[in-house]
Amino acid sequence: MLEDMGMTSALSRDQFGKASRRKKSSNNDYYDQTVARQLSDFLRYKNRLTEAGGLMTLTDVYCLFNRARGTNMISPNDLLRAVAWMDQPEFAHLRMHQRTFPSGVVVLQDADFDEEGTSQKLQELASSSAHQESGGGGGVTALHVSKALKISAMLANEQLLSAERLGYLCRDVTLEGIRFFPNRFNTYIT
Repeated sequence: MLEDMGMTSALSRDQFGKASRRKKSSNNDYYDQTVARQLSDFLRYKNRLTEAGGLMTLTDVYCLFNRARGTNMISPNDLLRAVAWMDQPEFAHLRMHQRTFPSGVVVLQDADFDEEGTSQKLQELASSSAHQESGGGGGVTALHVSKALKISAMLANEQLLSAERLGYLCRDVTLEGIRFFPNRFNTYIT
């Protein structure tokens, strides 16, 4: 069953320690490194991270990974230590790293994730939505982007805010909520 989900083994920290003859401190590091590799393999198998848009919250990663591991679950701290190893130069081949948005949302991001490309896609989505909705005010909301890109509303909101920071979108805050529109101000600057 584990192999069907892209995992080769699922030893817990305790089982790993009993199977190894290393010193305790190096054994803990080795376990965290192993979990980092397994996590990368798991998310690359069937393009899970790519299918999620190149970003996945650590909460989602934790739930999916532990579900695949069955009864040998990892702790939240194990996940955080494994993700920290992914940011080390010797693990650059895993091609994913942790990213924290200004709001505090922490995600695991694919190295191939293109923030500029995503921002351009959101700008096009906002443009087409503004033209299609004649009476609805146009623009896009986090919920609209969530449905269109098949990502969580929280990640959609973070990506909209990121596109705004990059200058692709601007927002309109009303009593109905926040709507994002293509940033046309850039065209007027000479």
